[in-house]
Amino acid sequence: MKKLTVFAAFTFAAHLVYGQALPADKLLSSLRIPSVKLDDWAAKKKFFLSNSSRAGDTLVKLYDYKAEIKKKKPVDSVMRRMLSRENKDYFSLTYQTSSKEEFKALIDQLKQAGFYCNHEADPATTKLLFQQKDITVSTSTEIKDSTVLYSLQFHDQDFPDSKELHYADDLLYFTSHEYLVYYFGEENVKKDFYYFSGDELVNCSVLFINTARQVVFIWKDEVNKRGIDNLLFGGQQKLKSAMQSGKFVAESNWVFKSGVHAGMPLYELRVLNGDDLKFYAGGSPNTGVVVKQNTGKLDFKKEEVILGCVNCTDGKFVSAEIMNADEALAEGKILFVLSVVLNADADEKSKHKPAQPMVSK
Repeated sequence: MKKLTVFAAFTFAAHLVYGQALPADKLLSSLRIPSVKLDDWAAKKKFFLSNSSRAGDTLVKLYDYKAEIKKKKPVDSVMRRMLSRENKDYFSLTYQTSSKEEFKALIDQLKQAGFYCNHEADPATTKLLFQQKDITVSTSTEIKDSTVLYSLQFHDQDFPDSKELHYADDLLYFTSHEYLVYYFGEENVKKDFYYFSGDELVNCSVLFINTARQVVFIWKDEVNKRGIDNLLFGGQQKLKSAMQSGKFVAESNWVFKSGVHAGMPLYELRVLNGDDLKFYAGGSPNTGVVVKQNTGKLDFKKEEVILGCVNCTDGKFVSAEIMNADEALAEGKILFVLSVVLNADADEKSKHKPAQPMVSK
């Protein structure tokens, strides 16, 4: 129902500006219309279904606007279209207009309604993103039959019920800072900076900072703080605020669906994997990082595991580049999962590799 709520608010704004008024009760009643009746609802607003197709599992529908005809001429010459995209997990509705004035007026209405944008630019020439709570509106332009169409795509994000939020993996639903604030509360979400190699700083968001439930969100889009690059769990995270205050999280209560969690002994990780596993030892610049290409039940490309150690100071360990878990355990090494990096796009990771050197307790 939220999708129609968003569209109704936007439609009302547009009609206020351009005089194609719809009664308020009609707009409110649209909120109760099931999505299967969207075709009929749109037709009453003079948007008629002109094409329906599928892109994979997504149903795509195009609605063209037909202006009222008087004296054999359209009352309104502006070209308008609606485009809906829907599957079991996603819905968006895009409104397109050939009127730059109408487009800008709609954006002004969004701003008045409390939507904000982190980038100051001309929306007619630059793609912008407006956010408020669980709703995003993205702008764009395209050329259709030599006509420039200005677009606004509306999307409201669905989230799991709080009773269903059990695993670290479930946090992948929260693909923007604004979504985190909306769901968990502003007091539980902080903006921060994260150090990668050297002095490289990136914008990040931290959920439940300085607690055993802390999670660091690294964003693909740093400007709008959206699109998860990876999530960081466990101790020794290189947050700017932590390095300034000296407050580091030692443990994490988050558990992955795979069973992996920060703080677990290497022996348990080995049992969970069902096979021996390799990790980088003291002779490698990536000391403590579990090799991604390990065989077994666990996917170390998706869940990058970084080990810590209590007693890894002997010459053999310090000089070795790679060690096996079975070998290390046989030699009495006390290793544990220090932190875990959840890669949102494990198969496409190339930008950042936030693996950290192993530390000793």
